[in-house]
Amino acid sequence: MVGAFAPEVSGHIVVKPPAAGVKQEPPLPVSVELARGRAADASLAEAIRERLRNVLVVDTRVDLVAFGSLRRSEYKSKLLER
Repeated sequence: MVGAFAPEVSGHIVVKPPAAGVKQEPPLPVSVELARGRAADASLAEAIRERLRNVLVVDTRVDLVAFGSLRRSEYKSKLLER
């Protein structure tokens, strides 16, 4: 879903809930990695936040992070970080 915003983003994301458990107080923090050489843009973060709200019905706070700052894995990357 976030990959639809390419080439502005790399497609890597991490959800960072502030507390353990299923129920979370909104907004849910989500880090979205920018594509190589791209700069953070408030309108891009807002567009991603709106897309997540419309498709997943969840209130998020989208933080755009620099390319390469989210951990990669050879097999599967973790989408949830505590």
